[in-house]
Amino acid sequence: NIKKGGSVRVNGAFENAGIVNITSDSNEYGSLILEGSTSGNITYNRYVHDKTVGEWDLVGSPVGSQSISGFVTTNNGSLATNSDQYAVGTYSNASGGGWSNYTTSSGSNDVANAGNFPAGTGYQMASASGGTLAFTGTVATSDQTVDITDNSGSGGTKWNLVANPFPSYLNGNSNAGTNNFFSTNSGVLHGSFSAIYGWGGSAGYTPYNATNTWYIAPGQAFFVASANASGSSVAFNENMQNASPS
Repeated sequence: NIKKGGSVRVNGAFENAGIVNITSDSNEYGSLILEGSTSGNITYNRYVHDKTVGEWDLVGSPVGSQSISGFVTTNNGSLATNSDQYAVGTYSNASGGGWSNYTTSSGSNDVANAGNFPAGTGYQMASASGGTLAFTGTVATSDQTVDITDNSGSGGTKWNLVANPFPSYLNGNSNAGTNNFFSTNSGVLHGSFSAIYGWGGSAGYTPYNATNTWYIAPGQAFFVASANASGSSVAFNENMQNASPS
């Protein structure tokens, strides 16, 4: 068990035939960094805000190979629901896109056919009463990239919802560490919105850029504005990982 605020770094091979649980709360997260090969799954119990109006959360899976249907089943009772809708939703910046939640009904948003959470993709989520939701799967041990694009010229938007795919913190900017998300990806961000935008509930969106010192929590999702209508990608690299910053 890796408690909230705790961290483990494994320099060699990680072979898990047992149970590894990582826990978190609203402002402290456990952290696991693997520097060698890996086999077996972990469970990350990721804090997700409750369903209060305006207070949802932006979250991505901090593990790989987690099916969305399995996530919904495992977190039954802890995940917020409304009739046939689950509080797990995608964002599309294409024309006519926007937010769309998974449902129990057959169709394009049928949770049974939703597949796995893609690495580095963000979602809107809400827990039933404020607490952790369990993600079980593999740990990424290589650099991850996520495609982003600017669709504002074709009736959509330039905004893309991405997420930290590692079960550890990432350095946000150069004040946090030499290898960091903002410095690595600033070249593909829109010049007028050269920052990442984190959701603060009723406070709205907060930009994080080259100033101050900030970190990206495990599974934290956020918006970036793409500078490229033909598409590019942002990178979440292993060397950005930070075991347990304040």
